[in-house]
Amino acid sequence: MKPSEIRALNLLRSSLKNQSFKRYAYVLGQLLESHRHYSMLQPLSDAVRRRDWASAYAAADSLSSQKYDDATQHFVANQFALLVKKYPFPKGVLDLQPEDRATKTFLTAEKRMGLVNRKFAFLNHSRSRDRFREHAVAARRWIRTLLGSTPSYQSIWNQGDFGSGASLGVHGNATHMLAKLLSEKWSVTPGALHHGFAVLMNNHHYLEQLLPKGPDGVMLCYDYEYAFEAYKRRCHVVNNNKLSFVPKTAKTHRVIAVEPLLNGLVQKGIDLEMRKRLKRAGIDLRSQERNQLMAREGSIADGDESFVTIDLSSASDSVSAELVRYLLPDDWFRLLDRTRSKYYSLHDLVTRYNKFCSMGNGFCFPLETLIFASACFALGCGKPGVDFMVYGDDIIVRKKHAPGVLQLLAHWGFKVNADKTFLEGPFRESCGSDWFGGQDVRPFTLDYALDSLENLFKFLNLSRRSERTAMFFSGVRGTIVRLIPDKFLFYRPLPGNADSGIDATGDEHLTSPHCKYHPGNCSWSWKELIHVPITDFDRIEACKDQPWLISAALRGSASIPRGALAGLPDVTFRVKTRAKVVRKGYSSTSNWLPTSRTR
Repeated sequence: MKPSEIRALNLLRSSLKNQSFKRYAYVLGQLLESHRHYSMLQPLSDAVRRRDWASAYAAADSLSSQKYDDATQHFVANQFALLVKKYPFPKGVLDLQPEDRATKTFLTAEKRMGLVNRKFAFLNHSRSRDRFREHAVAARRWIRTLLGSTPSYQSIWNQGDFGSGASLGVHGNATHMLAKLLSEKWSVTPGALHHGFAVLMNNHHYLEQLLPKGPDGVMLCYDYEYAFEAYKRRCHVVNNNKLSFVPKTAKTHRVIAVEPLLNGLVQKGIDLEMRKRLKRAGIDLRSQERNQLMAREGSIADGDESFVTIDLSSASDSVSAELVRYLLPDDWFRLLDRTRSKYYSLHDLVTRYNKFCSMGNGFCFPLETLIFASACFALGCGKPGVDFMVYGDDIIVRKKHAPGVLQLLAHWGFKVNADKTFLEGPFRESCGSDWFGGQDVRPFTLDYALDSLENLFKFLNLSRRSERTAMFFSGVRGTIVRLIPDKFLFYRPLPGNADSGIDATGDEHLTSPHCKYHPGNCSWSWKELIHVPITDFDRIEACKDQPWLISAALRGSASIPRGALAGLPDVTFRVKTRAKVVRKGYSSTSNWLPTSRTR
């Protein structure tokens, strides 16, 4: 970017940030005015007019919990609800103490899991006393058939790897592979100590971190005992993971856990292995499309054979440790039990979990999917992907089987989320899709402030996710566009990243001063604002001669294009980026595939 563009962009960011909430209130007021003929919006409109944001949130919450007669009413009510409930209000304006609420919800679930553990600890020794014994036997049989009696340890160790998120001891902006490999200490719980070493032993590029090298960088030996002693010196044994909070709504946060580094390494391998086994059974966790299609089908017809959608409250916080022992084969339970964190740290207080694993654990998602799918199978719901589908805690079954599934899940310690479970009527919701009588009524979620050029681009693009949302927001689109100086009004004819430019709807692209026609090759080009991740040169420099960098290349890392480190795999910071204006285009002979070049 030119220095003048950088100065203009910084000035725009400062201006947008200072006025972001005032702008949000104005846009919300405009939308309420344009939809004032809906009487259901009156309490919300009155609260916004008074700038009583606590009452506005309560009114929005009420809108999303009601039932409506037609698709348009349902959409309008829920769209306004999401505009308020998900917005990140400044603390001085509305502070509903979301962290305290999330903590209370978490501790309540822990207390409930303690009671569930007591029940299943008894049933594990007296299985004949289980009133759902036949269903438990069928669920265990299905899980054993799917997973096998014994885990494929070699496959799990081969697939173990570092994730991109934070771990105990490795946090902040640098959480990439090199930051974790070069960390002075590797955090791990006692149970995962040997499993972590097994993963490293099966990745020769990582293993070279532990083996001795001569002055020329060549390994002097390949000795298991030497490597294990070096591994133990590198490890920092901990007993717990650490709870943290991420935004969910203005009312409550979501509790997640930051796992020890090597636990995450092993959990990744278990996660991939379980996903592979689930896929063989017809449950592909790489895609939500099947759930979405079944939800749409269920919204069209409302009979015993139609699909209904079930959602559970705090599902990942409700998988009790003794239930997992009750359902899984012994060897699988021991593996998962040894590689999970059995304690958590909250406000510097370490406490034992009653749940089996928390959100943030690498295998939590496929495990809960497995358990809920086993319940559906045990109730005779049919074939996965055809007669029922499970994706995490999004469950879809035929209506005739729903009462039995809900009853069994309640017995296993789960609570249904009544607000998001739809057993009757024309509405179904699953995996990010909302359907009313076969019509798409999914609202646009405003979970960010209008405080940057990138967020204005996102608003303009994402608020047009469907014809319905485009019509809803048409009255305020001009207001948002006028906030963008001509210098950064980047229209484009092809969709791209939501925060890099504005998807054109007609001649906006053709008349934009930033779009150019190139008669030589019959093509158009335009400008976009992108954010380029910043390379962690210091860590690459520290290990540029070490051959295990090949592992980064094998994972698909791009090469550094120029400079002293050119050709080495690139690793970047997590959230540190620099803005850059690029010119993108398409050729008349390229079947409209976009190309790019830096300006």
